Amino acid sequence: ALEDTWKNLQKIIQERDQELTKEAQRQDENDKLRKEFAKHANAFHHWLAETRSSMMEGSGTLEQQLEAVKAKAAEVRARRSDLKKIEDLGAILEEHLILDNRYTEHSTVGLAQQWDQLDQLGMRMQHNLEQQIQARNQSGVAEDALKEFS
Repeated sequence: ALEDTWKNLQKIIQERDQELTKEAQRQDENDKLRKEFAKHANAFHHWLAETRSSMMEGSGTLEQQLEAVKAKAAEVRARRSDLKKIEDLGAILEEHLILDNRYTEHSTVGLAQQWDQLDQLGMRMQHNLEQQIQARNQSGVAEDALKEFS
């Protein structure tokens, strides 16, 4: 009976070791997913912040500012694919029930909202600049005076 118990215990220990090895591999894979998500999310957030600040510091004539804003708005729309990649990675994390990520404070939803806000900002700035150009052309007020008013 003692030998049977010993053999059974050895079998249980071996099974437990296999389970622990399997769990360690799962945790390693989850950590790789977290790091990949964090790498893309952090880079995208950095780009969002830089783009927002560069959009806000318009200089030059109204036409130059409009062209710069249009270029930035096109760049924002072009980077939608980067957000899609982050959303896909976020979906994979959710599938694996990974709800925390110590490598980044950014979430898929938060980044999507920031991207949308930046896209909206670009459209509003374009509209505003087009209105300023139209007002200047119709009123005959010098551009320097318009800048002073705004």
